[in-house]
Amino acid sequence: MQIRVANPADVASIEQLLRSISGVWQPIWRSDVVERALLSANGLAYVATDHSLIGFGCAHDAGFRAYLSELVIAESWQRRGVGSALLAALQRGVAARGCKLVVADVFPPAVPFYRAHGWGEPLAVLLRRELGSDGAA
Repeated sequence: MQIRVANPADVASIEQLLRSISGVWQPIWRSDVVERALLSANGLAYVATDHSLIGFGCAHDAGFRAYLSELVIAESWQRRGVGSALLAALQRGVAARGCKLVVADVFPPAVPFYRAHGWGEPLAVLLRRELGSDGAA
């Protein structure tokens, strides 16, 4: 297995991976969501490969803190260290930029994974609001 920075050539494989895991792909996402995620990650998006793409993680340096926007592993590769390796790469990447805190909204079945890696509840509450095409609710 290899961990490397994601690039535009990975977009189709990343999208396929995201769609392959039940509950991950969101119907409200834009058609160019993966391209935009890689662009906004600015070098903090990583893929795990083993002859094919088996994992993807994406983080963003938001100045005040870093945000982990996605971490997904192919089902056949889960519980084999891929998620741990990607999470470590993401944490090293944001730490190298001077970030001292990483926050994430976590898919509920993955909570035990994050807790096992030292993650805990944030000091803030995550809220959401879906926007219409004009930016209004």
